[in-house]
Amino acid sequence: MLKREVAKRIFAKEFEACRELEKAARSDSEALDSKVPNFLISPLGLILNRVFVVGVVTELDNIGTQGEMWKARIVDPTGAFTVYAGQYQPEASIFFSTVKVPAFIALTGKARIYEPEPGSVFVSIRAEEANVVDEEIRNRWVVDTAEQTVDRLAAFSDALASGYHGEELREYLIERGVSSELAQGISIALEKDVSQEFIKLLRTSIREGLKALDFDGGTGAKADQKEFVLELLKEMGGSKGVDYATFMEEAVARGIPEQVVEEVTRILLAGGQCYEPKIGIIRLVG
Repeated sequence: MLKREVAKRIFAKEFEACRELEKAARSDSEALDSKVPNFLISPLGLILNRVFVVGVVTELDNIGTQGEMWKARIVDPTGAFTVYAGQYQPEASIFFSTVKVPAFIALTGKARIYEPEPGSVFVSIRAEEANVVDEEIRNRWVVDTAEQTVDRLAAFSDALASGYHGEELREYLIERGVSSELAQGISIALEKDVSQEFIKLLRTSIREGLKALDFDGGTGAKADQKEFVLELLKEMGGSKGVDYATFMEEAVARGIPEQVVEEVTRILLAGGQCYEPKIGIIRLVG
């Protein structure tokens, strides 16, 4: 029986930058076996076939022309995953037909990549199973995924600084406690031109996401400011949300500085407590 691949935790920003792992990078037996799953590789060397993500489903559409085909947008602190579920994913399809947007959900699925033309790449998830969860579970996923991503960033930076390549690099990383799979992935990823700007943006996104979680437990002025913004969003937004410019004007009129409103709103967005159902509209989750 073919072993089922472990579902990996990965943030949206790293996931959307994944590319197909070339068959030449696998063992000869795997490359020749048609039953071996297709794998993707991230810029930091994470090799994956299945993923486990937790976030806020903010958009949901039935795009099928002959039967149901659901397309969902699931947001985490770094970006958004595009998810599909159709007749061959009955459990996930039933879930998406009944879930109400917005909601915190946990989802397991297979990573998919589509390249209609050179330089145009779309990465998505084909859902297998999905469930509604609470904010605490989402926060735990963010922390766990951040820890794993930071470890990957550290190993990747170490590999860059070592000057090694190929088998020599793999042996070096394994000696330093990196798993053999990640060591292989990093050695492959280093053969490509990984943007330092991407690494910088990923680090920033992680910090912002964790900052949003810490903000929940804040005290004093910051906690009061966050509470004010939340209450004003509830008051003005209702079930449809509120125009951000109008919301900003009202907040400033009530004595909250514009830069404070912007910071708190950004943190709420990163933390998944509110979202933009369309550009310029802010709506609370829950």
